[in-house]
Amino acid sequence: MEEQVINPLVIRCKNCGGDLNYDIVKQKYCCAHCGSEANASEKKAEYKHWKSLHNNAVMQDLAKVKAFACPKCGAQTMAAGEDASAQCPFCQNTMIDAEFAGNDLPEIIIPFKIAKEEAENKLKAWLAENKGNAAAKVIQNNLNHFTGCYLPYHIVRGAYNGNMAIGLQDGSTTHYPFRAYLSHTAVNASQDWDNLFLDGIEPFDFDEAREFDFGFLNHQNAKIQNVVGEALSARVEEETRAELYQTLAKKVRTKEMSVILDDNENESIPALMPVYLVKCENGVAAAVNGQTGKVSIATGKTKNLTSRWWLWPTLATLVVALVAALWIGEALAGGAVALVFGLVFFAVAHNRHHKEIVNEIITAPKEENQHNDTRTEFFADFGKGPVPTELKFFTPRRIIKLIIGLLAVTFLPLLIAIPIQILRGLPLSDIHIGYGAAWYITPVFMAIVLAGGAAKTMMYGEPLYYEKLPNGTLKRRKLPSQQKFSLKQIFPALKKGESKKGKAGLSLGCAIVLILFLLFGSVAAMLS
Repeated sequence: MEEQVINPLVIRCKNCGGDLNYDIVKQKYCCAHCGSEANASEKKAEYKHWKSLHNNAVMQDLAKVKAFACPKCGAQTMAAGEDASAQCPFCQNTMIDAEFAGNDLPEIIIPFKIAKEEAENKLKAWLAENKGNAAAKVIQNNLNHFTGCYLPYHIVRGAYNGNMAIGLQDGSTTHYPFRAYLSHTAVNASQDWDNLFLDGIEPFDFDEAREFDFGFLNHQNAKIQNVVGEALSARVEEETRAELYQTLAKKVRTKEMSVILDDNENESIPALMPVYLVKCENGVAAAVNGQTGKVSIATGKTKNLTSRWWLWPTLATLVVALVAALWIGEALAGGAVALVFGLVFFAVAHNRHHKEIVNEIITAPKEENQHNDTRTEFFADFGKGPVPTELKFFTPRRIIKLIIGLLAVTFLPLLIAIPIQILRGLPLSDIHIGYGAAWYITPVFMAIVLAGGAAKTMMYGEPLYYEKLPNGTLKRRKLPSQQKFSLKQIFPALKKGESKKGKAGLSLGCAIVLILFLLFGSVAAMLS
């Protein structure tokens, strides 16, 4: 009879044995086969019971393990069997015997699936395609040190409650509650390797995870975990927050936010992952996923992830300038339109992209590392308790309304001058569009305000809420306390002046007088 394979990451139904999936709305594990449900706390208790039995069984075989320490790089490894290697898999130095107390023993393992020769061929293929890369030359000269080793990780699994916080121009912060579920986020538990570098070989296929035993180490060394205690907890929280941040940033299309997590039902499961490695000088290194063959290269350099954020607003501004020049026929008016919309384009681009310097990592194939099974759901209370909700910020309709509004403001003197000219019985060609130069300062000022963060306040301070109905459709809703944004949100200086009686009103009054003066002066100039 074939021995049953145990994958501790699979949560099974106690009634029918089928796989359970976590329902974020119900906050329960649900079985698609028999319909039964289980609380997260119940499954967490089952995991703790399995963990206790597993660790006791593994500890009984601890005598089979040999531990080694490298006097050169400080790495500690463990292996089982008579053929245990005493060569350091990271610096190739001869290791010395060490004592292993059995702390933080792995509970699951993903076995090596591809042989060293196949992994080396995948790396060589990348080197052949990137001969001009300086890092490729360094790695090529160190290929004789290419070796396989299990690396320590912690697998984070469980449900999370939190808030997505977005700071606005007026100094306030908006909070949007969400729930999330992470099936298996891998957190590097070795302080000797850069997280971003190891992230490059992800994802792993966790369907092939197995219950750990020392038999997996008969022909392979495993690095002993050296991130423990509070340092491990901090790293797990950091990686979890980063995973949720990436998922939410894609959903709301902005990086201008932070993630706040509450107490949650989750586990951190120690594991071993199969990796082939070669470490070189000056931060250059290569890793190959021992399960999937994905390659990650650390070049030893840094790069700005958003260095070209200015490209699309520049192209968009040039297009607007060309269209405005051909349509209006007045260089000054066309330039003003291009300036207005250019500032708006740059405002949007700047709000969505900020300078982010990271170590340069190259992966092959070039696919995203984010886990497809990380799920998030926003919730809002429309009067009868929290319900799943979709938030929309920069919608096409909103952007079109903003563009139309700016066009209307830009050409307001012309819109007033046209009916007056018609009533006067004079040809429209006699209107001097370029004479409205004084007015064009006004929309430019508005665009500068938008660039300063007002657009962000307008969009992210007042999202569109859509309730997710059981039949899968969306229904537009408003929160009971929802208020429309005001000028005082866009112009925070006016809000600050409220405490000093008369000053805010005087500033607003002066602004209105100046705007009316420029408006009617421009109209008169156009009609002169």
